[in-house]
Amino acid sequence: MTRHGEGNVQEGRKGLVIMKRYTLAIATVLALCLATERVHAQEILLEGPLAGAPAVRKLVLYREMRFSVGPQFAYTILNDYMHNFLLGGRIEFNIFDWLAIGAVGYYAVNVTTSLTDHITSSTDIGGSPTSPAESNYPSYTGSGNFEKQVALLKGMYLGQVSLIPLRGKVSIFEKLFMAIDGYIFLGGGAVQYEERQACKKDGCGSWPDNILEPKRVSQFGGTFTAGVGFMTFFNEWLAVNVEYRLTPFKWNAGGTDEAGQSGTQWTCTGTGGRPCSKNEDDPNNKWTTTTKSGGDYPDGNIDSNDQTWNMNQSIAIGAIFYFPLEPSIAD
Repeated sequence: MTRHGEGNVQEGRKGLVIMKRYTLAIATVLALCLATERVHAQEILLEGPLAGAPAVRKLVLYREMRFSVGPQFAYTILNDYMHNFLLGGRIEFNIFDWLAIGAVGYYAVNVTTSLTDHITSSTDIGGSPTSPAESNYPSYTGSGNFEKQVALLKGMYLGQVSLIPLRGKVSIFEKLFMAIDGYIFLGGGAVQYEERQACKKDGCGSWPDNILEPKRVSQFGGTFTAGVGFMTFFNEWLAVNVEYRLTPFKWNAGGTDEAGQSGTQWTCTGTGGRPCSKNEDDPNNKWTTTTKSGGDYPDGNIDSNDQTWNMNQSIAIGAIFYFPLEPSIAD
């Protein structure tokens, strides 16, 4: 290539570089102009008639400084031996639209579960009602007595504080509009239940000649409660609430003997002291036994040591009436 040709190529490259620089400069200027216009628009908005105005005007305060009261119906879930249908009421004072204090009380109606029905109707190979054996008495008192030994939930009496962090409106087919809110609550109180009467050793009877019919006694226990719920307002003074509640407490739900220290324990080790193989037939698995002095499981007593924690989960629905009938309205 001649020197004249090389010069033309260099001039072309130089022109391309200059064009890129001009294009970049123009793009930068345009970006700055657009940013300036956006800033001016924001300044106009902030300095306009809406500057400093609240997000919502004339907000209906459905809760603030109002009492609410109403009936409640609830049902406990994940029941082992008894279904519990809860009938009660709720009262609440709403200090603010987002904070309330109140109380709820329930009376329980008990219905046997399919498990309890199965046990009470069980028969042996000869067709006779099943009876306890030496190995499971006094935990099991026979099919005819089993329903009498399981515990019954009879009532819940709870105080609670509610926080209402969510509120809004819902539309049904764009024709019906209702206010709703979501709340969480935390509190405590007492539960009333009937539990198998405590007995010690011979006081529980003996197998096979002195099998005693179990009796229940009324008990009260402390508890705390927590949950979440939603409130739907159909007008200014009537709402419906739906909520999920936890009310854990300790009781002996089955009336069985659960306490005591294990006497003989089995320990499995594999080759070289490693953990046992999952294959039970592995010849390298070696079992050793350890006997503890005083091992007495089950201990033969029915008492508070046999109680275990029950989460006592429930779902509730109710009607809520607000007073005064007209809510306040924010500015």
